[in-house]
Amino acid sequence: MPKARKDINALTDAELDDYIHALNILRQRSELNEEDPTGYAFQASLHNGSAGPCEHGSDLFLPWHRAHLHYFEKLLQEADPPRTQNVTVPYWDWISEQTPEKFPLAFKKPGLKSPRSSAAAELPPDTLEIVTKVTNQKEFAGYPDGDPFGDAGRLESGPHDTMHGYYIGGAMANPSTAAEDAIYFSFHSFIDLMWAEWQHRNGTPLLTSPDHVLRGFTSQPKNKVSDFTDTADLDYEYEYTDRLKAAFAVPVPLPLPLPLSLLATEPLTPLDENADLVTELRDREVVQLRFAVPETQGKRLVVRLDELKVPNTGTYMLRGFLHPAEVPFHPDGEFTRRFAVGYVTLWRAHPHMHHDHDGPPVAHHPASRTARFDVTSALNSLETNGADLAFTLQFIPAPSPTGLPPHPVPPLDEVELKDVRMEVYS
Repeated sequence: MPKARKDINALTDAELDDYIHALNILRQRSELNEEDPTGYAFQASLHNGSAGPCEHGSDLFLPWHRAHLHYFEKLLQEADPPRTQNVTVPYWDWISEQTPEKFPLAFKKPGLKSPRSSAAAELPPDTLEIVTKVTNQKEFAGYPDGDPFGDAGRLESGPHDTMHGYYIGGAMANPSTAAEDAIYFSFHSFIDLMWAEWQHRNGTPLLTSPDHVLRGFTSQPKNKVSDFTDTADLDYEYEYTDRLKAAFAVPVPLPLPLPLSLLATEPLTPLDENADLVTELRDREVVQLRFAVPETQGKRLVVRLDELKVPNTGTYMLRGFLHPAEVPFHPDGEFTRRFAVGYVTLWRAHPHMHHDHDGPPVAHHPASRTARFDVTSALNSLETNGADLAFTLQFIPAPSPTGLPPHPVPPLDEVELKDVRMEVYS
């Protein structure tokens, strides 16, 4: 029978102590030999350093992290049996408000405590919506390398990257240190839970890139994407709290007809004809673009940002708004409630380079991203009646890892993108 991964707030004192005990054994191994593959430091380096490296910005993101959790969990279970033989990685349900604290109280215990951002921060607003309403696997989980439609899925480029860089902070704000904080494993256990829930809700469709071998696990018995389809095959399942059962107790929407056909595309240009898109965004932290409603609206209308540079010095968010051009942009709650159409978070780049065979070193993660804002429902709700519209992009820098204002400066000079286009699909 598969072992149960539980909400960290639902663990008994004994279960939590056993989990920390297993973690500490792995840490002790690393103190004796940092290169010990069964030690915590080596397991963290699968994500943080060159031992993996981790996968981001594609359909490999979710299976890679499922593999990382799986083999880490096996080491915990083998750390000190029989005491640790049933230990699993507890998940942190960060969409449910469960304590007055920013983080579960368990993460204050020795063995789980780590410096993190103490600043108040909002949780990503669309996490549950992504899991329960997005039915397209690529849009949810990521696109295969080279897919012309995009790269990272919505779960990664939105909630995942936002939680790392904005909400948690500390070591988690940087991909080269994230797994040093044990909260990484509980955070990704919940990411994995949401993927498992999405699979169940959508009939467990065949994974894209099933034969791809996952970096860092080539010597393990299971190392292909297809090996990480089903959690039960990996000897675990998730035990839902009543809160989580209620959150997911919504019907699965009908899937959109696929494939969609691109009917029309055109660039969006700044309202100020003399302004340069990137310069305007860097100078004012806001750029407003002219948005002409196409005659053929189709079933989906998307605003696409191409070749968004992943910053090296910090994390930032671009939030999109569709609104009447006569309504001035104002970053308050009312304007956001009425006109926001989505966001994308650019989590800072991984500074390490990956050496693959005899070729030149390459970056751990893609150097640029594609972002898409589906504005179909927003456009319908605006009832434009021929009114001029504007699409506004707002730059929002993440705080420093401690939660203080960005230091020394937000990565404005790293904001780069090829263009912003409107796409109409049938």
